[in-house]
Amino acid sequence: MLEQDQREVRECSKTYRQSKRGVHTYEVQDNFIVRAQGRVKRVIEILDEIEGPTIANIGGDASQAMSVLALHSRLSVMKEILARFERSYERDHDSVYHEAIPSLTDRILIIEGKKQRFATQWMFGQDNKFFLPPVEDFDHLNKRRAVRGLGKSKHPIDLTDGVPEREPPRPETRASDQRTPTRQEYEDFVYGSLD
Repeated sequence: MLEQDQREVRECSKTYRQSKRGVHTYEVQDNFIVRAQGRVKRVIEILDEIEGPTIANIGGDASQAMSVLALHSRLSVMKEILARFERSYERDHDSVYHEAIPSLTDRILIIEGKKQRFATQWMFGQDNKFFLPPVEDFDHLNKRRAVRGLGKSKHPIDLTDGVPEREPPRPETRASDQRTPTRQEYEDFVYGSLD
């Protein structure tokens, strides 16, 4: 499910970048949202059977896959899956794909119109460049990331044309990378995520 999801994400990203946010873009996004919701419904069914997204239950790759699939769901589902990750994490910090918690937390905060905490979410601007939606207490960002087992925040890799053979050098995130999204950028980011 994750491989299919990521292929479709790259397709949506490519269409978005090449269009002028027209009907075709929303048609591609709508089709993706329908398929993503079907995948997340299956994730919830699996979680109901196994109780938690723990590595012992499903393995590390599947735990990570569930968190990525959750990022492409509706807000209420993201919150539900985040709660399941947090419960498992509280019982045993090494039991789940722990990077899921900061990513889901940040995406939920942005959708709710709040500042993110871990700088895991970047937006694609109308100027065709990535930017960082505002982060609370940016000066202590990397300390918060370290507590959650994340490295220092870096600029995202453009995966529109696929995964590069080796990761290109990326600059560390600076406070100046932050900006508030325009209304259209925000709407594009949350498209399909609102309940």
